[in-house]
Amino acid sequence: MMAADEKQVSALIRRHEQVKRWEGSDTFLEPCTPKKDNMKVKFQDGCVFLAACSSGDKEEVKKLLQKEADINTANVDGLTALHQVSRV
Repeated sequence: MMAADEKQVSALIRRHEQVKRWEGSDTFLEPCTPKKDNMKVKFQDGCVFLAACSSGDKEEVKKLLQKEADINTANVDGLTALHQVSRV
């Protein structure tokens, strides 16, 4: 069985080796600032249209219809925007 001092030294050595592996990793080499291109999520107009219909957001629905959103887009359950509007 190791003495407390030996365990501490062993832990420090393992930590030092862990830090060396980290410093050589791809994650460590990545820049710290996030890429601006990755900061915005873009949903398809059909998905946004479904969400606007289900929440009753008339202004957003009108805007998306002007952008020619696909009114036949269905969610994972097969419900279209018309189904969503009828539930509001």
